[in-house]
Amino acid sequence: MRKLIEPEEAERRLQVIFPRTAFDTALSSPLAGLAVAALIYVDAVCSATDNADQVQWARPTTVLWMSVGTLAHSTDDERLAWRAAAAKGSKKVAALCEEWGETFTATYRDTTRESLRDETFNEWREHGALRKRAGLPNNSSRPSWSLLDHFADLFDPDLSAEEVEVAASAWRDEHLDPGAKLRVSFATAAENVKHAVIVKLPNSATGATRSLEAGKSSLIIKGVVETWSLSRLQTPVVLAISEPGDKVHLGEAIALQNLGITIDSKNVLPDIIMADLGTNPVHFWIIEVAASDGVIRKTRRAALLKWAAEQNIAADRCSFLTAFESRNSDAARRRLKDLAPGTWAWFAAEPNHELAWYEVVPGAGDE
Repeated sequence: MRKLIEPEEAERRLQVIFPRTAFDTALSSPLAGLAVAALIYVDAVCSATDNADQVQWARPTTVLWMSVGTLAHSTDDERLAWRAAAAKGSKKVAALCEEWGETFTATYRDTTRESLRDETFNEWREHGALRKRAGLPNNSSRPSWSLLDHFADLFDPDLSAEEVEVAASAWRDEHLDPGAKLRVSFATAAENVKHAVIVKLPNSATGATRSLEAGKSSLIIKGVVETWSLSRLQTPVVLAISEPGDKVHLGEAIALQNLGITIDSKNVLPDIIMADLGTNPVHFWIIEVAASDGVIRKTRRAALLKWAAEQNIAADRCSFLTAFESRNSDAARRRLKDLAPGTWAWFAAEPNHELAWYEVVPGAGDE
């Protein structure tokens, strides 16, 4: 049987494998850490090709009934005895713990099993970390879960912190889909960026770039300009990018001149102003970056429309976008509820998707 790992260390490693800025916290929660420790304890580890009848499967209750006291009984015979008891029910587990001189106290209530199964186990399975026995319904009481061996290898207690980092990166490269890899890449870049962020302006005749200060906001701006705009707009051009401290980067000077737009840092400027020259008439996108706050609320939308009117831009030629780091980011969790109707939201970690927020019955939400 494999060497055991403490739940706390398993949780720490899960956060290395599935950074919380890129993945749902259910993948690396204390419950998830206990799940890794418990499944390894009962040897519920297999390969993707092992015969199902020869795999040691586990139930969610295998995790919920695990305790620090049980983990201290670490011989193979003790682990096999606890596994056999858990397969028969909580009363058998309590009886075995009594034999060991332990008081059986489940770490989590049985009502937690749905969260463990639906959030942690299913997400792990989606990312190639867990195997589910085929042919069983979701609510089956039969044991049906087992860690895949290549994932369990990441929890070898003999691995150093540096070795875990390297192994986790290699595992993600081999097993995660491209979208998940992109989320990790963005999260890692946001943590490690120390130098200026270079943004390439789309459809620039001279291949122009703008250098922004290092930081999460700049990375989101880069994602909007280089990724979102090329997918969403026909012929996108950047008119202006704003940074804190009244620092404004002008975009394509010819476009600004031809469109008759004047950029003044003293105005109520959004973080990014873009125009789609592929539409007739030209359509404008007014974009705010919510690295920590700064979503387009009703009042902000009204102020930006007033600015647009001063530039002789009609309201029906304006669209509004709030750009977040990810759906898991603190800003998104706190501020999505504040989005103004008639606006969109985009997440750098999931660049191929967009959220629209609009009134089903126009005017019904007006005060």
